[in-house]
Amino acid sequence: MDSPGLLAAAGVIAFCAFFIRGYTGFGASMIMVAALTFFWAPAEVVPLIFLLEVAASLALVPGAWREAQWRSLWLLWLGMGVATPIGIFLLTWFAPETLTLVIAVLIALAAAAMLAGARNAGVPGRVATLAAGGVAGAMNGAMAMAGPAVVLFYFSSPAGVAAGRASLIVFFVLADLLGAGFAAGEGLYDRQTLLRTAILALPVLAGAYAGSHAFRFAEPETVRRFALIFLIAMALARVLSIAAS
Repeated sequence: MDSPGLLAAAGVIAFCAFFIRGYTGFGASMIMVAALTFFWAPAEVVPLIFLLEVAASLALVPGAWREAQWRSLWLLWLGMGVATPIGIFLLTWFAPETLTLVIAVLIALAAAAMLAGARNAGVPGRVATLAAGGVAGAMNGAMAMAGPAVVLFYFSSPAGVAAGRASLIVFFVLADLLGAGFAAGEGLYDRQTLLRTAILALPVLAGAYAGSHAFRFAEPETVRRFALIFLIAMALARVLSIAAS
């Protein structure tokens, strides 16, 4: 049985993580996995996060629906679906730590280049979008980390920060629903997990709403810079955790 103090700490973490999710369109899972695994086992944390992400997505999607870039979303989902098995196959050839280290370094370098001013000159075509989805799928299959590739795709696009954030919110709906479905199929949802979900749902929704509200008053370039710096920090944190292990 979880103590009230532990649940209160988890609630604060959930609020902060989903504030960033509402503000940028991504990031909650990275923070929640890193923080909540100090309290509970990863096999308990990941299924919990899927449910919380779905709840936040359903709350955020209505405000993002019209601005989402649907043409690119369908192509990204297609590329991700095709390439996810490739990522799983890579696990048979490389150690997970090696893959994580290489991909984390590449993510940090790409985000740093974008922070320095590198951007796509035009809207990515079908092949480039499918390729981005393929990279996301390979990363998802190899290390359950589809998000960074899609984040870099949208925040380097000339479509704009608002459209990129909206598209990220919609993109993760399907990803999180699939994750929750697989977790349910593996029997990972028990009474304890559902109780934690019910308790943390309020700070999750409050954080997502507060972040979404803050986004309305923020300068687009401020949001973009924050998102890229956050992505670099998360990638470097992965590198340091591997180096320390």
